Amino acid sequence: MIGEETPPGRLERLVLKLPEGSVLRFVFLALLGVAGAMVALDYQNMAERSTERERLSRTEPLPLRRPSPGDQIRPYLPRTIPVGPDRGEPSLPGYDGPVEGEALAAPMRFFVGSAGEASAIGRIEIGTAEALREFLALPEAKSVETLVLHSPGGSVADAMAMARDLRSQDISARVPADGYCASACPLVLSGGLTRRAGDNSWVGVHQVYAVSGAEPGLPSAVDRSIAEIQATTAECQSLLAEMGVDPALWIKAMQTPSESLYVLTPEELVGYRLVRPLPDGPGFVGPPAPTYPTFARPQTAEGDTAEDPTETAQTDGPLL
Repeated sequence: MIGEETPPGRLERLVLKLPEGSVLRFVFLALLGVAGAMVALDYQNMAERSTERERLSRTEPLPLRRPSPGDQIRPYLPRTIPVGPDRGEPSLPGYDGPVEGEALAAPMRFFVGSAGEASAIGRIEIGTAEALREFLALPEAKSVETLVLHSPGGSVADAMAMARDLRSQDISARVPADGYCASACPLVLSGGLTRRAGDNSWVGVHQVYAVSGAEPGLPSAVDRSIAEIQATTAECQSLLAEMGVDPALWIKAMQTPSESLYVLTPEELVGYRLVRPLPDGPGFVGPPAPTYPTFARPQTAEGDTAEDPTETAQTDGPLL
C-alpha cells in the first residue's frame, strides 16, 4: 500500500536493539587494540635491533660452553671471543697484552716473536692485507716462518689476499691453544704452508654477508647483494681448493647464519685438511679460477665512454 513502510530486516532489528553508543565503543576498542598491537610490534622490533647492536658492538668476552660433536653452533660476536670455565688465555709470540676486549675488536696488528714466529691479533679490516705485506717486508720480520692467528674475522677479500701472500712466501699458520679464529680468519689459516690448531682453540665459519646500496637504473640492493655473496662464496671455495683444503668445508659456512658460528671439531679440522702438519704436494692444489671476458663500453658521438647501466655501485666488500 502506498505510504506503508517496509518492516526492518533481521540485521537492522539487531542493530536497533543495541544500547545507544555501543557501536562507537566497539569501534573505539577495536582501534585501541590495533594501536596496542602496533606498539607491541614496534617494541619487539626495537628490542631485536637493540640485541643485534649489542651483539655487533660487544667487546666483553661472552661465557659459552665448550662445543662438542653435534653441538657446534654458537653465537658469533665480531668484536670479542667466547670463554668458558676450562678456557685459558692464548700465548701469542711477541705480544704480551690483553687477548680479548678492545685488543680483539681493534684492526689486526702484527708482532714479531721468537723462533721464527709472529702474531696477528684483531679484526681483519679493509687494508689489513696490505698491512701484512708491509709487516713481512720489515727487516725484523724477514725470519718469520709461522704466523699465529687470533682473530674474529672481517673482510673476506683481505683474508683471501693474506692467504695467498702466506702461501707465496712459504709461511705457515697456526691457531694457538685457547686461541680464536672465526669467520674470515680460517681463510687466512688455509694459506699456511703448514696449518695447526692448538688444544681448546675455536676455529669456526659462517655465511658471507654484504650490504649494497641501490641506485637508479641498477638492480635492487637485495638482488645485487645476493649476486655478490654468491660470487664471493665461489671465490672462497676456489681459494680453499687452491690451498689444498677440501672446499666442502664451505658447506658448513653456507649452512650457518651470519649471526652464528659453526665451530669445527679437531676431527673436522683434519678431515677438511684445514689442519695440515706437512706441506702439500702440487697434486692437492686445485685448478685456477676461470677468467671471464670484459667488454669495452660503447663510445658516444662526442667520443666519451657511455656509462654502463649494469655497473654496480662501490661497496666495502663482503664480510664474514
